[in-house]
Amino acid sequence: MSASIPAASWTGLLAAAAAHDINNLVHGFSISDAAEWAACVQDCLEPLRKLGARLRTLATACEAEGSARLDDACADALTEVDPDGGRVVRAALPRAGSRVRGTDAAVRTAIASLLEHAAAASPTGAAIRLSVRDEPAAAITVEIAAPLATELGLIPAERLDALLATTLRDLRGDFSLVLPGAIADAVGGAVTVASSPDRGLVLALHLVVA
Repeated sequence: MSASIPAASWTGLLAAAAAHDINNLVHGFSISDAAEWAACVQDCLEPLRKLGARLRTLATACEAEGSARLDDACADALTEVDPDGGRVVRAALPRAGSRVRGTDAAVRTAIASLLEHAAAASPTGAAIRLSVRDEPAAAITVEIAAPLATELGLIPAERLDALLATTLRDLRGDFSLVLPGAIADAVGGAVTVASSPDRGLVLALHLVVA
């Protein structure tokens, strides 16, 4: 991975992504007929609650130098995103009891957000794969692969913040991608992205062993 590419500011990226989601909700409300406003408000409440909860999770991601059980975080994220177990292939799960830096909520949210991004980038119903592997120097990688998500073309593996400043500028408003990058950065890790016609989209959450 190149170290010469200037990274985008997570503060600016988060502000842009959150504003993008809020503007979409406001736009949906503004084009509704008056008779539909009550239903529209109800439809907007859950996305706003989710947005607020995830921003709060980021704010406390490294609170009190906490650590999270990675096996629990993966299980909870999979339950949230794929409750029926029919879409995410569990290729290799973490060792029971393995711990990483960050709060339980932060690690779970980062994994869930990346799973959501991979699912949204794939054709409807296409399988995605989650695997976990130990790395040298007390690190663990959670990899989420979407083999049929090929729209990005060829992108060698690179840190997300560098790509959002260059190749992937069009995705700066994607909260499901920006949030896990900011969480990983807050707990001393990183998110990398790679894409190729053969492998599709590969998102990797790099975490520090606690």
